[in-house]
Order: sequence, then structure tokens, then C-alpha cells
Amino acid sequence: MFVGYSAVGWSENLDAFALSLKVEGLRPHTISCYVRDVQRIGESVGWIPPAKVTAKHVREHVDALGKQVSAKTVHEAQLGIRRFFKFLVAEREIRRDPSRQVKLTKFRVAPQPTYANDDLKKLLAACDQSAGGVRDKAIITVLFDTGVRVGELISMKQPDFERKQVNVDGKTGVRVVPLGDASQLAVQRYLRRWNINFGPLWHGIRGPMTESGVLQIVKRLCRRAGVTFKGVHAFRRAAAAQMKRLGMNDSDILEVMGWKDVTMLRRYTAAVASERAQAAHVRYSPADRLS
Repeated sequence: MFVGYSAVGWSENLDAFALSLKVEGLRPHTISCYVRDVQRIGESVGWIPPAKVTAKHVREHVDALGKQVSAKTVHEAQLGIRRFFKFLVAEREIRRDPSRQVKLTKFRVAPQPTYANDDLKKLLAACDQSAGGVRDKAIITVLFDTGVRVGELISMKQPDFERKQVNVDGKTGVRVVPLGDASQLAVQRYLRRWNINFGPLWHGIRGPMTESGVLQIVKRLCRRAGVTFKGVHAFRRAAAAQMKRLGMNDSDILEVMGWKDVTMLRRYTAAVASERAQAAHVRYSPADRLS
């Protein structure tokens, strides 16, 4: 039971809303963020019954929130509020969704740190032929090829090489990730060198690899290759950018990356938006095609 308020209609509905999100498969952190955003608007309107909340109330809340936090945070809060009222409509607790009449706050997506293709080539070249180097090369290749999160990487067990895929478990639950030929070759070489036939895929000298272990590998390779360390997650951004750059359609990228909408895709590929626009203009320049 959520506490901190007593008005009828909020506590019960928030409990039900949170449960519905859990049933949908959302992670606890995501659910808590949605609940927090709904609690904030509840406080803003003085906990009047949800059925009496109007578009004006929502608009005033959004305006006040915009004076405290970034436009991106306001946008995300609105998504949570919309989801809550949509839930109430579906449950027939209210007749109309007051949040739908309030436009979503726009925000500019700032490019996030990512590894360039040249960086990746240097990192792979920095992997030697030792057992550790063979493993490190396989890890870097898989991180870039699949775009998996570090938690998903260390969850991997033996891949299905016949189907060219591997199961991962992480932020969004269990899903299947495809493996390209380069990844399969690198992983098979690593498995042979380390004589691994079952259980967790990635190992260190003390046992199964941890997130901290992967972080240390990337840091070490960055130092050796003379590449600026940008974090393990930057491989995920690099993968999304490369998929987009090579012309992969958005729906397929979402499936591979484990996203439900294009919000994260746009955020991750903002760094290559200008590059892609420039290349597209070269192909479709209006003036060049006058003759």
C-alpha cells in the first residue's frame, strides 16, 4: 500500500496501477518512477478524486514541474501520468483522460558518449593472443554486435550457434539476441581456448564474470589502445548508431535492442543524426537534381 496521502481514489488506484505495470513485465525501478510521477500530480491537485482532475490541473502541474526540472524529466513525468489516467479509463474509474489534452513537453536530445568505429577497431586490435585476450576480444565483439546491456552480457550461457542466437536476462527480462558471424567466431574461439562447455558463458580467473569484471576489461583495453573510456554502456549506443547508419529499420533495431518504442533509439542515435542527414542530402540534393 502506498502511503503519504489519504484521499479516496488515489491509494487503491495507485496500488492497482503498479500491479498492472508489474504484470506487463516492467522492472521495479520503472514502476517506482511511474508511481512517483503520479504521486506528484496527486499532491499538486490536493488529492481531489481522480475523476475530478481536469486538463487545467495537469497543465498547471506540468508548468510548475518545468520550473524545477529539465524538459526531458517533465516529458518522462507526463508519460507516467498519461499511463496512469489511461489505466483509469480502461478500468472505468474515470470517463475521460485529462492528460491527453496536454501536449507532451518537447526536449532536445543531447548526444551521449559512444565509441566510434575507429575506437572499436583499436580496442579489438589491442586484444592479444593470450587466453585473456581471446576472451576480451569476444566480449568487445559481442557488446558491439548485439548492443546488450552489461547485465545481459554476464547472464549469457551457451549460445545456440545453429540458430545464431543467445538468451539474455536483464533489465527487460529474458529475451533472445541474434549473433552475427564475427561474434560467433570470436565466442567459439574463446570457448575452445577456455574449455567451457556449460554454465555461464563468460569467465575470469576466479570464476563467472561480473559486471565489475567487464568494466575492468574495458578500462584496461581503452588504456592499452589509447581510446577514451566512455563506459560499457557506450557499446550499446555504438551498436544502435551503427545499425541505424547501415540502414536497419527502426522496428528491427527495437527488437534487437529490447526496446518497446523509439524514444531510446532516438536518444542513442542523436550523435549520428547530423552525419546521416548529410549523407542523405548528398544522395537527394534538390539543386543537384535540377538538371
